[in-house]
Amino acid sequence: MLLSLLAIVVGFGLLVGGANLLVDGACRLAARFGMPERVAGLTVVAIGTSLPELVVSITSAAAGHADMAFGNVVGSCLANLLLILGLSAVIAPVALSRGTIRFEIPVSVAACALLALLANTGGEVTRFEGVVLLLAFAAFLVRTTQMGLKEGADEKDAGSREGAGAGAPAKKPSVAWAVWLVVVGAVMLKVGADLVVDNATLVASAAGISERVIGITVVALGTCLPELVTSVVAALRGNSDIAVGNVTGSNIANLLLVMGGPALFSSIPYDAAYNLDLALVAAFSLALVGFCYVGRRHEMSRVNGVIFVVLYAAYIAASVLR
Repeated sequence: MLLSLLAIVVGFGLLVGGANLLVDGACRLAARFGMPERVAGLTVVAIGTSLPELVVSITSAAAGHADMAFGNVVGSCLANLLLILGLSAVIAPVALSRGTIRFEIPVSVAACALLALLANTGGEVTRFEGVVLLLAFAAFLVRTTQMGLKEGADEKDAGSREGAGAGAPAKKPSVAWAVWLVVVGAVMLKVGADLVVDNATLVASAAGISERVIGITVVALGTCLPELVTSVVAALRGNSDIAVGNVTGSNIANLLLVMGGPALFSSIPYDAAYNLDLALVAAFSLALVGFCYVGRRHEMSRVNGVIFVVLYAAYIAASVLR
C-alpha cells in the first residue's frame, strides 16, 4: 500500500505540472494569434485548471470506476467552494463582482440542476446527455468570450491611447515552443491520471474504503490542486476577483465538461446518493450571493471564509462516516 500511496503523490505531481505546462502553452498560442489576455484567462485557463479532473474522470469512467468519476467531480466542486474559496477569504476578504453574482453563480447552480436532471433520468449519463452537457459548456464559453472580447476591446482602446508612440510591440511567442508545452503537458496529464486512478483503486480495495469516498476525498483534493494554488496566490497578492472567478469557472467546467467528456466514451452509471452532494454544491454557491448582503456589501469576509472551511471539514467527516 505504501508504494501505491507514493504513486498517487507522484501522479498528483504530474497532473499539476502537466496542467501548468498545457495552460502555459495554450496561453502562448492565444497570445501568438492575437486573443486578448482577458479572453484567454476566462477560457483557456478555466479549462486548464479543470484538466486534472477531466483526465481522471475519463480514465475512471473508461476503467469502469463510475463512482470515482462522479466523486471526483462533486468532491472537487465542494473543495473549490468551501476549502479553496474559504482559505482565500481567510487570507484576505474576497470581493464578489457583479458579473460573478449575476452570471457565473446562476450558471453554476443551473449546471448542478442540469447534471442532476440528466443523471436521474435512467440512472446514468448517456452519450446523448454527455453531448447536452458539452453543448451547455460551449454556450457558457461563447457567452464568456463575448463578454471578454468586449472588455478586451475596451482595454485595447485605452492602452493604445496611453501608449501612443511608446515604441515597438513585444515579440510574439514561438508557436513551436507553445505546441511542445501543450504536447508534454498532455502526456504528463495522461500518465498522472493513470497513476492516480489505478493506485487509488488499489488503496480503496486494500483499506475497505468505497471508491465514492476515495473520489470525494483523496482524488478530488489532488485534482483541485491547480485551483488551490491559483486562488491562494491570487488572494495573497490581493487579486480576490481572480480567486472567485477561478473557483466558479472551474465548478462550471467540472459539472459540464468533466462529466460530459467521459460520457462520450461510454454511459456513466449514476448513484442517487450524489443528489445530496449536487444539492450542496448549488446551496453553497447561492450562499456566496447571501454574503453580498451580510456585513460589507459584495464581499466574503474572513468570518465567512472560516465558516466555509469548517463546513468542508464537516462534509468530509460525514462522507467518510456515511
